[in-house]
Amino acid sequence: MADINVMIAFDAATIVEQNPNASRNPDAPTYVDQSLIYMTTRHDHIVDMSSGAELNLRAEPGDAIKWRETTLSFNTEYKALLYRYVSSSDHKLLRAPEIEVIDGVFPMPREGTEGSPEFVTQNYQDHYWRAAVRSVGKVTYHFYFQILDRHRQLKGYFQWDPFITIENP
Repeated sequence: MADINVMIAFDAATIVEQNPNASRNPDAPTYVDQSLIYMTTRHDHIVDMSSGAELNLRAEPGDAIKWRETTLSFNTEYKALLYRYVSSSDHKLLRAPEIEVIDGVFPMPREGTEGSPEFVTQNYQDHYWRAAVRSVGKVTYHFYFQILDRHRQLKGYFQWDPFITIENP
């Protein structure tokens, strides 16, 4: 059994720019141009060695898929937050994902020590969405996400419909 970490990076600045009248209704999010979303994982878990808004994974029943989100500005200018998962299947292939909140420690270079390995740390809370793989097959799903600006102001609710193909290794 393996944890398969999936990173979702949103080009939030372009999404906001292209959707100035984005939905403010969390139940009716605006569809996003898939070329502005990038999903990736370790190469040995990718089928056909391609990643993007769609991601084909190699996984086995019992594995866990963990989705984490960020923006291309690494959450400085805009922040993206997944808030809902909707699946085309009835959870026969993947158990319904759940949010897990964890404590973490983030190392940062010590100011004024350029070229030195010295660092300080910051404690923080993080999260990810986790789903257990139940069976091989293809799952089309929607992740709903919201984008907030650096002042925590909502810029809109959005969605896209990626799919996962789960194959035995």
